[in-house]
Amino acid sequence: MCRVDSFAQARIGASNQNYISVATSKDQTFSNAYQVQLDVLGILRNYPNWSLGMILLQPITNSEGKTFPFNKLKLKLSAVNGTTFQQIGSGTTPIPLSTPGTQSLLINSSKYALSTEWYEFYKSIVFTVDLVLEGGTYMDALKSWQAYSLNIAFVLLDRNGNELGRSSAVNGMQIRPDGSYQSPASYGIQVQDNARSALLELKTMNDYANGASVSYANGLSVTAATPYAIQVRMGSANFSSGKNSLPVSVANLNLIPATGGTGGSITLSETAQTILNGGAMTSSSQLYRYNVRYFTKANDARLNNAVPDSYSGLVIYEIIPQ
Repeated sequence: MCRVDSFAQARIGASNQNYISVATSKDQTFSNAYQVQLDVLGILRNYPNWSLGMILLQPITNSEGKTFPFNKLKLKLSAVNGTTFQQIGSGTTPIPLSTPGTQSLLINSSKYALSTEWYEFYKSIVFTVDLVLEGGTYMDALKSWQAYSLNIAFVLLDRNGNELGRSSAVNGMQIRPDGSYQSPASYGIQVQDNARSALLELKTMNDYANGASVSYANGLSVTAATPYAIQVRMGSANFSSGKNSLPVSVANLNLIPATGGTGGSITLSETAQTILNGGAMTSSSQLYRYNVRYFTKANDARLNNAVPDSYSGLVIYEIIPQ
């Protein structure tokens, strides 16, 4: 810790606290990375509308010559002892680090004065400062056992912006090589062109008596990097054709993995139903293909008694990460 005070009556001290160890590309908050203490010495001292600034003193580098982007980091005041954030009038909004050498304000013109009464010689305020890290795959190129140096000066300013004192503290940040910094899992589901306008026809008496079906090889594709469920629902309760309609439950759906294996079947409904589960935990998204089959059941009286026509409906496929 380094401290420089322009006046002995008001001073500031900063220290590093918890070491920062990163092992994932997710957004993270590291509690108690720094501690900042403001002191007032002497009776009847008064510093109204003071501000607390921070300055990144140098680029964030390690001994391998890698540089961590400062704009991925923020500091946040998370706790205070000696007053309250409500009295100060400052929230705990994370404040981004600026270009090295440029000051940013953690507290701008406090409503709570740094002051002592006639019976007081000393008063202090202590802040806990968290480090907020913006995640992303950019960290994969920065992973190293060699720590990055976070050298930050905390500056106490009077109401006119004059510096009353400053104190710097250096903390280490390690982007662990054994961590995971891959892209977040992406998911997708798509009905292929050959199955987008599915046509299920009942042409003969045999179709009514025994049921009809239509199949589309590789008609549905899924991309995922984790286990998933495929859910299916209809856009409405009925197939329609002008004034005529049929309940969607006259049709059924069967999905089978194109590579073989167990599939699933459902009776179509306006309510979402899980037709099958698939996928596995992988380091990157994988492509899965399914054969699609629509079919009717034998001797369905609703079809036997329906007005001959061309009925249509919307089938909606959804992927649900598990």
